[in-house]
Amino acid sequence: MMSKDDDPSDDLIDRFLQGTSRTFALAIPLLAAQRRRQIGLSYLLFRIVDSIEDAADTDVVVKCELLLALRRRFSQTNVGLVHSSDAATNHGSLAAVPIQFRGLWPDDSPTGQLLLAFPRLLAILESLPASVQEVICKSLNSTISGMHKFIEASKGLPRQIQLQSLDDLRAYCYVVAGIVGEMLTDIFVYHHSCGQAVYPDLRRHSIGFGAFLQLVNILKDSKVDAAGGRLFIPGEASRESVYQLAMVGMEDARTYISLLARNGFPKDIVLFCRFIFMLAEGSLQRLRDRGAGSKLTRTEVSQILTAVQSDSAYLSEYGLA
Repeated sequence: MMSKDDDPSDDLIDRFLQGTSRTFALAIPLLAAQRRRQIGLSYLLFRIVDSIEDAADTDVVVKCELLLALRRRFSQTNVGLVHSSDAATNHGSLAAVPIQFRGLWPDDSPTGQLLLAFPRLLAILESLPASVQEVICKSLNSTISGMHKFIEASKGLPRQIQLQSLDDLRAYCYVVAGIVGEMLTDIFVYHHSCGQAVYPDLRRHSIGFGAFLQLVNILKDSKVDAAGGRLFIPGEASRESVYQLAMVGMEDARTYISLLARNGFPKDIVLFCRFIFMLAEGSLQRLRDRGAGSKLTRTEVSQILTAVQSDSAYLSEYGLA
């Protein structure tokens, strides 16, 4: 018999996580059922937005049009009507009019398969609590608007995205990662109302946490990104200056996780955040030692996951054992 937390959509979400992100395919299952579904789905929807930016062979004008179409979709005001009795006749459903993603990525690639599943993901979104839907859609729209601005600014330039300064880099990291940190904080507090007392502090540090994760990815993937027409490290900036930005974000991440642990947030939320933090921390050290393109091995990732789950001293300190 299916329990109240079981949902067939979870299998779909897990399958796409396996195909699109090794890190989040391991991290999201650390979460309890409802949070796992909500955060797993939101990750995949943000990944769809990223896939437009990352489509190296797609014209900037087409990318901008697709982003605007997505923004219109997530701006619809009838989110949650799937719960009403007349939902079947609701012609304004999020998935009512398809967005043409074909051609961005090969249909048989993991990203291509994810894009083709967009209507199914929207149907799952509409099944979530209305307040969670609102948080996810608002965050997606903010990221889409910011990403559209950066891509549009690159029209006429030799690269599809070309950041001009460290201020641009900070702004970009907020758009694609800081907003995600804010969204996750909103979802965490939705599930732990006692966290309202530290909500402003969590929101503030979540921006740096997100930037930390994004900067590690930028440093790791800089050669591949440059080959694909995306220059995220500004010409005026050294890699060392980007490392220093990442270190600032790392301290925000430490503070964020400490706030979660010290204020009674559920164990699964703390483990989820600790795992992605420790992966990024280890990855940053590997990049300092070996340079762009270097990454943790699968064995090292597995060891970090085990360490996070079995750190009895840490868990006991915060009453999470």
